[in-house]
Amino acid sequence: MNKYLLLISIILFSCQEEITLDLPKADDKLVIEGSIENGFPPYVIITKNGGYFDPIDSETFNNLFVDDIESVEIWYNDNDGTKLDSVILEQITFFDSLPPIYTDIDYLTSLDENGVATSPYDFSKSGRTYYLEIKWNDQIITSSTTIPEVAGLDCLWVEKSENSKEEYEYDIRGLYSDPADQDNYIIVKSKRVQHFEYKDSLECQAKNRPDNSLKIIDAGSDILINGQSFETYFPRPKDQGFPNGNYNAYHTEICNEETLEFNEDVVIIKYCQIDEPSLKFWRGLVRQVGTNGNPFAEPLNLVSNINNGLGVFTGYGSAYYKVKIIENTVVKDQYTIDKGLNILDIF
Repeated sequence: MNKYLLLISIILFSCQEEITLDLPKADDKLVIEGSIENGFPPYVIITKNGGYFDPIDSETFNNLFVDDIESVEIWYNDNDGTKLDSVILEQITFFDSLPPIYTDIDYLTSLDENGVATSPYDFSKSGRTYYLEIKWNDQIITSSTTIPEVAGLDCLWVEKSENSKEEYEYDIRGLYSDPADQDNYIIVKSKRVQHFEYKDSLECQAKNRPDNSLKIIDAGSDILINGQSFETYFPRPKDQGFPNGNYNAYHTEICNEETLEFNEDVVIIKYCQIDEPSLKFWRGLVRQVGTNGNPFAEPLNLVSNINNGLGVFTGYGSAYYKVKIIENTVVKDQYTIDKGLNILDIF
């Protein structure tokens, strides 16, 4: 019996044919993340795409960077369609570890030691449509976007979280009155510019570890709430999945018989109006992140507004708010340049 099984196994394995798939190589395209908002210079982050089946090794990250861009220009036109003013963006060269970022270098050199502009940046204003053109590798990559009028929040406040595990965890809530005479497409981001936690697992010290950058809370349109006032809340975003985190108020903890003090979080909320093409991209991104790697989730291709490339060029009608996580704190005024808002706060 064993002889027959051995003979059958040999026959089956000898009939197997090795199949090699000749997978097509992805065309090289630029991936753009461009931004322009009221009161600040535009910036464009440029990388390259990678093939879905390409191997991932130590060079993968470096291969995404692009160092041979010919030019990056942004402009706006007058009512007759004639170019009225333009800015040539140059690469920031003093951050070697970052992807290539292009911006108005003259603006950066005009900042004071706190990163605050010494004069208004008049190129970027609400109501204007801006055009982007990138020349690279005998290709021209283009896009356009509009900075909508700013429509901010009525107010924000801090209240105890209903789902918190700790007594010091709080939520940021807000009231928004949607303008009835226009379509609004909204994206909300936040970051903690002050957040204290344990320095490490070995030392009983509290250290300020702010968030590196703004993260998306949500993006959507006003189709269901047009012309209405409604209450909402702004959970702390996570690296993956839907945002559902809390913010920390001042609290103390005992460590090795010592009392450690943890100061309250200080949070920047960025509440923006964007145009519809940009919303389609960011809404798709929010949905992808929300799947949290679920293998049964429906695959989704991001909708790009970049011609001859990938990514998005977004105009933001931005309203900023700085919120200290102290119970019953109410914030009505926007956080503006004259109150300390600087270039690092917009990232």
